[in-house]
Amino acid sequence: MDEVIRAAAVLVVVMGLVAALAALLRGGGPGGAMAVLLDFLVAAGLLRLSLAQTWTAIAVATLTIVIRKVVVAGFSLRTRPAAPLPVGSD
Repeated sequence: MDEVIRAAAVLVVVMGLVAALAALLRGGGPGGAMAVLLDFLVAAGLLRLSLAQTWTAIAVATLTIVIRKVVVAGFSLRTRPAAPLPVGSD
């Protein structure tokens, strides 16, 4: 059963790469593609976590989720464009 779960985790990672590339090519932008990829990586991490129930595995899964949240939040921040300078001011 362990081999099946490991193979499924690898398959989920590959599917994540393909889905992220598809999202990028369909105009989702790098933020959308990264969010898709990180969702798949979280899924693969949770599959691996079902095999090794150690604190290290739990920490890796937690770190993956935190990184996903930070990256997606960073991509979702919108910067306001700078106000144009008045004409004639140097």
